[in-house]
Amino acid sequence: MKQKLRFTRALSGAGLFLLLLIAAASCKKNLKSGPGSLGATTIPRAITYQLVWSDEFNGTSLNTSNWNIDVGNPGVNSEQEYYQAANITETGGNLVITAQQQSVGGQPYTSGKIETAGKFSTTYGRIEARIALPMVTGTWPAFWMLGNNISTVGWPTCGEIDIMEHVNTTNTILGTMHWNGGSGHVQYGSSTTTTPGDFHIYAVEWDNSSIRWYVDNTLYVTGNIANNINNTGAFHLPFYIILNLAIGGTLSGSTVDNSSLPTSMLVDYVHVYNITNSTPPVGQTITLKGSNGLYVTSNNGDSAMACNRATAQGWEQFTVGDAGNGMITLKGSNGLYVTSNNGASAMTCDRTTAQAWEQFKWISNPDGTISLQGNNGDYVSSENGTTFMTCNRAQAQGWEEFRVNQ
Repeated sequence: MKQKLRFTRALSGAGLFLLLLIAAASCKKNLKSGPGSLGATTIPRAITYQLVWSDEFNGTSLNTSNWNIDVGNPGVNSEQEYYQAANITETGGNLVITAQQQSVGGQPYTSGKIETAGKFSTTYGRIEARIALPMVTGTWPAFWMLGNNISTVGWPTCGEIDIMEHVNTTNTILGTMHWNGGSGHVQYGSSTTTTPGDFHIYAVEWDNSSIRWYVDNTLYVTGNIANNINNTGAFHLPFYIILNLAIGGTLSGSTVDNSSLPTSMLVDYVHVYNITNSTPPVGQTITLKGSNGLYVTSNNGDSAMACNRATAQGWEQFTVGDAGNGMITLKGSNGLYVTSNNGASAMTCDRTTAQAWEQFKWISNPDGTISLQGNNGDYVSSENGTTFMTCNRAQAQGWEEFRVNQ
């Protein structure tokens, strides 16, 4: 929505996203239909959601263990509000952020802004809130995220995910991502319509390949971040959550309907979930990163496999195949299959055909990692990168957990 540095509506990225190439200059939010807005809804997938953080706003005051309260004018976007704690209440099971005509700190309006910096952040997951928005000219409510490293790298290099923005009295909801494309600010986003004055669920689902925007579980735009495409590496790092109600500014304009103030943004809850994809990515070429932060390598089949590579290149890429009966195979870039060697010796990538020892069960863990179980019933271990990999562990713990395509 609004970064803590200069906010510029700049050039949209080129060649960035699934089913869509963007190569046009822009000086405002892209309100055109995105690749996911052609009647697309949430596709049933073999995934599970694990709630990892939430605030139900069922108390009598804001939970400051979860949230910080911002104070002052942010000094960006020509906004006209002064944020203060007095404009944030919790009542009736809702967070209530109220904007009113009140002169404080040299600004003609007061409002509220809260964020989780230093208290909670996440990399990937489903981040959602159920919100009812004011329908008043001059208001600019938002539910959004910024990269944790904004204080060291600045905006837009830290990245920004606008889960929901709304301005004035329109029925349009905006979803946008901002980042440094390599030579400055770029953005991608789209919009959809709803009845913003009513409660709706605004969400993103974010993983190592894409960010997907939803209103009431209807998908309307998808952004591709796979393999850091177009310098999107910021979106593979932790982000914190922000809720605020701005008044005036570059997006909503300078006209404010004072006769409709005070007005409020109501938030029923904020939920964050881990997303576990229980279906292996058959047909895709993947990388596996161990809990030591290093990549699994096939060593081109010339020696046993290890989890000790700092970067992922050819030997660190594996194609997932369907072995049937819920089992998968892994084929290295040398065209040969990974084998467990039945747990009797270190794993190798040197088999021309996939039989029992070359078959693994793909197990999704609640934290988004995966484990591989061999046909011998034991788990593949990275051995923390200190020695060659094995398939002889009775339980899947840290060394037996891997992140995919990170």
